[in-house]
Amino acid sequence: MKVLIISHLPMATQNNMGKTFLSLFSGFEKSELCQLYIYPSFPDVDRCSSYYRVTDKEVLSSVIKGKTPGGEIEKSFISESQGLYEKAKDESFYRNKKNKSAVRRLLRDAMWRLGRWYNKNLENWLKKEKPDCIFVAPGAAMFIYDIAIKISRRLNIPIITYICDEYYFVSEPSGILEKTRLCLLKSKIKELMKKSSGLAVICDELKQDYEKEFGIAAKTVMTGTSYPISESIKVLENPKTICYFGNIRCNRYVSLGEIGKALDSINEKYKTDYVLKIYTSEKDPEIIGSFGGIKSVELCGFVTGKEFEKAFYASDILLHTEAFDKDSMDFVRHSVSTKIADSLGSGILLFAYGPENISSMQHLIRNNCAMVASSKEELEEMLIKAFSDHDERKKVAEKALETAKIYHDSENSGKMLREFFKETI
Repeated sequence: MKVLIISHLPMATQNNMGKTFLSLFSGFEKSELCQLYIYPSFPDVDRCSSYYRVTDKEVLSSVIKGKTPGGEIEKSFISESQGLYEKAKDESFYRNKKNKSAVRRLLRDAMWRLGRWYNKNLENWLKKEKPDCIFVAPGAAMFIYDIAIKISRRLNIPIITYICDEYYFVSEPSGILEKTRLCLLKSKIKELMKKSSGLAVICDELKQDYEKEFGIAAKTVMTGTSYPISESIKVLENPKTICYFGNIRCNRYVSLGEIGKALDSINEKYKTDYVLKIYTSEKDPEIIGSFGGIKSVELCGFVTGKEFEKAFYASDILLHTEAFDKDSMDFVRHSVSTKIADSLGSGILLFAYGPENISSMQHLIRNNCAMVASSKEELEEMLIKAFSDHDERKKVAEKALETAKIYHDSENSGKMLREFFKETI
């Protein structure tokens, strides 16, 4: 069996989606995988027989200048030293908040419809790789759906769709363009569901919703850990730091600021010196500026590879957080972050701050595997407990390891997905 993975991001260790792919396909041989992606970056691990990339800039050039976009990635470009972006200047472009506007998203989809992404280069690569099926991880961009459907039709091979973020069961936006874009996206999701032979989802809530709405067989495959699950807990007697790793957008920076302010209050009242360390690649002045004046916050920059592992396992307490505003909750309602799997399997205490009615928080609350604050009012009290109650830290960290073994074992997740492919195809 040969699987063609179609996604925005490549298999990699430096982004959450890349880590998710590595976990999901841990039960597959390298020779059984090939990947087509569109992000302007290179993989930092060689887990596929071949990678093919078509970027937005290449597609735009094909529209304007008639150039042929895309091509197979040379193996020499795959190395552990790769960052999130191939070129530094791409970061500011792709992280521009304006890119999420309805106008830009509609224009981007129109550009891909006009672009010559399906060309001889891609045809020859597909002939060489000979995939038996497609595994597509779509999102808010409609052109990814089109890519999967077109290749499936041309090669006459089935599609298995993977849903880990919610784009269908969301609140209707207010603007006319926003409503139009959502209507078009929902139509595209319906089309993909009809073409899909099976559906893999990240949580039971998604499984229930999609099976009911589309009548498609769905399988819950929770994200596995990126590292071996620890054999024992790593709980300190007197923790001093709580560490957050990753993306602070989707208003997570607001929740991080609230945690920082709560720590400032605790430090002032009890003469402690607790610190919130934030490891992120974020460079937006407005977002970074929101932490100004919060004494307990330490911005540590982005780390990857061995440096990430070193910082991650040196953490006294790990942190997961989500925002409380309606739009952010809509976006992450049924997501379960890769960081949760890694945190639960690390043996280090996990502290979580976010709304209790989203899947990630429900998973932690249901399994009693993290110290949880689900409102601003209880944040300070729960932080004090996390830093001062040694017995509770041990108890929760032990539950976290149990939960990781049940739900987040990468080997089991890989076997589960492989069996699902066999049953479905």
